[in-house]
Amino acid sequence: MFQIIAIILFSTIAVFAVRIIPTFFHARSLSWGMSSAVGIGFMVGSLLMACFTQVAQSHIGIVTTFGKIQAETLGEGPHFVAPVSRVHEVFVGTDVARVDKAQAASKDLQSVHTDLTMNYRVDPSKARALFAMAPSLDYESAYVQPAMQEVFKAVVSRYTAEELVTKRALVSTDIQNALVAKLAGYGFIVRDINITGFAFSKAFDDAIEAKVTASQKAEQAERDLQRVKYEAEQKIAAARGEAEAIAIQATAIKTNGGEEYLRLQAINHWDGKLPVYLAPGAPMPFINAGK
Repeated sequence: MFQIIAIILFSTIAVFAVRIIPTFFHARSLSWGMSSAVGIGFMVGSLLMACFTQVAQSHIGIVTTFGKIQAETLGEGPHFVAPVSRVHEVFVGTDVARVDKAQAASKDLQSVHTDLTMNYRVDPSKARALFAMAPSLDYESAYVQPAMQEVFKAVVSRYTAEELVTKRALVSTDIQNALVAKLAGYGFIVRDINITGFAFSKAFDDAIEAKVTASQKAEQAERDLQRVKYEAEQKIAAARGEAEAIAIQATAIKTNGGEEYLRLQAINHWDGKLPVYLAPGAPMPFINAGK
């Protein structure tokens, strides 16, 4: 859009120069006057073009004049500035900062490593102050990454190695809250942070594995003990039931005539077949049943 405006202004000045300059220079020929007018028109047009600037999308324009930062900032789109001024664009969209293999020590002095990823952006209202602190615009390496390292070490030192694993969500929240507070002072807005996972020394990993294995074995032993107790209780209950049944049967036999009752039960359960062989002197079954 600003290019169109510049072309219109350039054309207007060129036409004006062509019409006026020949009259102004009475002693000059018309051709010389027109040539001069065109040259002047180009010079003026170039000067006007130099006064226009375009601020890209998701950027804030910081204007400096002879190195001095101006109070007014420029939003997205075309702008007209003085030829002696410069416009520095600060990106205010969402950016990503990474710290690979961030190191810290836990509360119980275990070495901890992790990868940190944070989404953040420059606060547009603080872009001018941020530019004043770091005109190179290298904010990530100057402020963001050092803050991520510092906060990670501070938060991790408040937790034991085991708590870092069991309370990972809480640790992540603490790190994000601390980064929000710290980076806000520089002019950054923290969106979110991601922790890929905690890595410990091999000795600690081996100790954790041994602890988990011992815990699993203890749980298995407890389950086996409970199973043995249950089976023993089942056997005791079965034996008690069998003893009670025998006692009931004995009482019934005694109540119903004792030996005579047993003989009657034997007759009732006899299948009617006599044995083929009998031991010498053995009584014939049921022959003496009535005696």
